[in-house]
Amino acid sequence: METTIQNETASAPPPRSAIRTVAPEQVKACTFGATNPLESGRLSPLISANEAFARRATQVLSSRLGLSCEIVMQSSDQIAGRAFLQKAGDTAYIISLYLEPRHEVALLYVDSMLLFPIVDLLLGGKGQASEISREVTDIEDHIAKELIKIICQEFQAAWKAFHVEVRMGTRQSSAELQRMFAPADKTLMFNFTVNLPEAGGGFQLLLPTVSSSVFLNAAVEETTAQKPSIQNAMNTGFGEKLLESHFGLDLTLLGGKVEANHLLNLNVGKILTLGISVRTPVVLKIGGRDAFEAVPVRSGHQRAAQLIDRLGQSSTSNH
Repeated sequence: METTIQNETASAPPPRSAIRTVAPEQVKACTFGATNPLESGRLSPLISANEAFARRATQVLSSRLGLSCEIVMQSSDQIAGRAFLQKAGDTAYIISLYLEPRHEVALLYVDSMLLFPIVDLLLGGKGQASEISREVTDIEDHIAKELIKIICQEFQAAWKAFHVEVRMGTRQSSAELQRMFAPADKTLMFNFTVNLPEAGGGFQLLLPTVSSSVFLNAAVEETTAQKPSIQNAMNTGFGEKLLESHFGLDLTLLGGKVEANHLLNLNVGKILTLGISVRTPVVLKIGGRDAFEAVPVRSGHQRAAQLIDRLGQSSTSNH
């Protein structure tokens, strides 16, 4: 990038010192390579909303279903989605959730240690702790889905600020889930614990990074609105010249592999399968440096990129 800056010495203000004294207790460590949205606080609004969901769901399940329980949001983690699903096994009870209007997909995983005691309570039993790990029956499945409908309603109420409508999807098999996630796909996992009179367990909300954009964008907009403007602190002439500059951008999809015979048989109009999940984000390079994870989208008649997460030095060195 080449930028020509005219000499503005005549209009420039007198030089000022950029050094000021700072008290030792005001000096804090700064991590420039932090890319985890949980570490940077970008998910704080969603975490607060999920804590509100836990309180609401506790009251609603008690009033509507007569369940004496306590729901608590235990933790938030960033994990590899496929690794978690492989540990869950074939008998895991996992339902897809659709986040409208963008039709993004989330997953709700209910532990068997929680599912079977709740079903037993709703059928008039004592809901005692059980180590059962098996496929649910049709009746148990129907009861579980009625319970999850209520959970979806309470998530939607708690996420009102994000303008998200939550709709229950279908139960997902292990094979379907493995196709949904690539090995490197990142997923945000929110862990909830549920305490019952005679038992206890938990459920997890799995939010793929691509699907979390609606929540991350809301956090970014809130942070931007709170930041003071620095435009007046910049030399006006330099700022105008900088705003007229252009930067080269590249969208790069990493990790694809194809067989040599597929490349030899390429021709115009043929579809080349790259072996990468459709949910895998691309990397947006600015000036040749990895800057953001992004999703290719269309804006009117132009190609655009929706930014998902910022990449730091530690991330760029791994690509």
